Amino acid sequence: MAKVHVTAKRDFIQSLVSAKPILALSELIWNGFDAGASRVRIIPEYNEMGGLDCIRVRDDGYGINHNRITSLFGGLGDSWKKQQGKQFGRALHGKNGKGRFKAFSLGERIEWNTIYSEGEGRRTYHIVGHASAIDDFDVSDPIDLDVSQSTGTEVVIENVTHDFRSFKDGSALVELAKIFAAYLTEYPELRLEFDGNVVNPADVQQDKVDYRLRDVQLSDGRRVQVSLTIVEWRMSTERVLHLCDANGVTLHELPVGQQVRAPGFNFTVYVKADLFRELDKTGELVLSDIHPDVQVIMRAARSKTKDHFRRRLAENQSEVVAKWKEEQIYPYDEKADIGPVEAAERQVFDILAVNVQSYLPSFEEADAKSKKFTFKLLAQAIRQNPDSVQVIISEVLGLKEEAQNELAALLKKTSLSSIISSAKIVANRLDFLNGLETLIFDKESKEALLERDQLHKMLENESWLFHEEYALAGSEQRLEEVLQKHIAKLGHREEELNLDAPVDLGNGKRGRIDLMLHKAIQPRTGEYEYLVVELKRPSKKIDDEVITQVKKYAIAVSNDERFRDVPAKWTFVAVSNDLDAFAKKEANQRDRPKGQVYDDADQNITVWVRSWADVINDARAKLRFINQQLSYEADAESAKDYLRLTHAKFIPDVLEVSDDEPEAGAEAFECDSEI
Repeated sequence: MAKVHVTAKRDFIQSLVSAKPILALSELIWNGFDAGASRVRIIPEYNEMGGLDCIRVRDDGYGINHNRITSLFGGLGDSWKKQQGKQFGRALHGKNGKGRFKAFSLGERIEWNTIYSEGEGRRTYHIVGHASAIDDFDVSDPIDLDVSQSTGTEVVIENVTHDFRSFKDGSALVELAKIFAAYLTEYPELRLEFDGNVVNPADVQQDKVDYRLRDVQLSDGRRVQVSLTIVEWRMSTERVLHLCDANGVTLHELPVGQQVRAPGFNFTVYVKADLFRELDKTGELVLSDIHPDVQVIMRAARSKTKDHFRRRLAENQSEVVAKWKEEQIYPYDEKADIGPVEAAERQVFDILAVNVQSYLPSFEEADAKSKKFTFKLLAQAIRQNPDSVQVIISEVLGLKEEAQNELAALLKKTSLSSIISSAKIVANRLDFLNGLETLIFDKESKEALLERDQLHKMLENESWLFHEEYALAGSEQRLEEVLQKHIAKLGHREEELNLDAPVDLGNGKRGRIDLMLHKAIQPRTGEYEYLVVELKRPSKKIDDEVITQVKKYAIAVSNDERFRDVPAKWTFVAVSNDLDAFAKKEANQRDRPKGQVYDDADQNITVWVRSWADVINDARAKLRFINQQLSYEADAESAKDYLRLTHAKFIPDVLEVSDDEPEAGAEAFECDSEI
């Protein structure tokens, strides 16, 4: 008994064990075919409880010569196959000697039992490896056999680490068919079996088409031949693009990507070129995303794939539409002469309706009356708002299967309109934050903004900005009267002399300053929560004077006889563009939330000072988690659109109305500018 030690770092070897089970199994199959096997069998063995006991991979190749065991099992990164490229007229798959290690992703103990030829006779021995000592293999001494014994290798995987559901549900057979489709087509004399079933790509293929692409010129001036095979499958599968050598041996995989739109089709693309074998030998193929020569080939391959599925969609579409007409559920009348508008409308309908049928399995099971009604609704929607319908349908039908299932589960608990409304609330709030930021900090809009007549009115309907629970709260007359009664506590205010007198803000603008926003909610019977927001003019920094005034005001309001015996929680917030150095220190104290400058436990009063930047950033932070799922991108245009739609009467005219805004909106802006 000898021991072969692998000359590589243990952590590097361990990283090879993380292969997906089906890919690890494929490596063992490739090893069999690379050893000249004409037949490779995967034999899962189950125990009495139905659990997977072990996996056997048998081939009838030429075996593993004992004299080469050290070079074959003791090294990494320089497989003999990389240099040789072909053997027995077949392309070789292995290249870095990693396949044997990937087997440990299937089970803890791996044993190779092999028979090989030596001279006129046969010899046999076994190799054993354990996942716990992955850089060492035990090798037995060879034993002579009768020459009648057939050569070959059996790999036995024991102490299996997965339940391998794919072995029982048939999906493993499908996955192997996809991986070996091009290779088995190239060499039809080879046979691959899984659990007694022949892996035949044709059994799971809907269609298979080969294309010879134009020769591609490389950066060094060479021209290479490129061919393409597109296989359509009968069942759902991930869309993958295989980079193969000219013989169809897969060397690297890439996602097909969103460039190829083929609704309803499950397919795999095999791009074959000798260049990929060259790049694989030098290790450059893994950089296919940035390699210029590979990108040239990929553009040609994706272009041909698009052409292929445009043709297939047209074929399917015409067949399906003809069937609908026979069933008399097609929503358009047969007419010899139709105008260009109706012709375009029908084309849009045909494309969308075919997608609906492809992505909704229950549609085929519906009765003719239901199908006809669905098609009438779709046709009407296309006629009235074709752009929206196309966007909505393509997004919904473009969902991955998992997302479709999640949407279906949600719709059992709530309505689609409720889901849309919830998402719309988040989108509106993000747009409002962007718009408010512009109004407050942009030099031009800040100068034009009228605080009482514009900013105050907007914030009355957007009070969630300060506290979420006040989003649906309304004004309370009693609170308003009490606030007005004690307003003198806030110091001298221009509006004390005449509550209706406008104030000159400069630049020809007139308005009123030092505004107050108030909201009230009743979370429990007999109890109230009050929010009072004091909006300071932008030029007035919050300082010690403002903090003292707001505290006095808060105490006076909460002590008013109208609230004296009412259980209440009071929150007072003073907001301006900036805080002076003293206010910033007050707003950042140990053991207090940032911004809190007063906390009266007896009267349940808290006083806060905030800059507009802090208010807006905090509000964004609260929305961040939801928006990570929503992926809504609020920008300047969407913010302006929201302000125009929701607060048209209260935004300054510097936010110009777009050409397609209604005249009424423009008049409203003009009126505001004259206040």
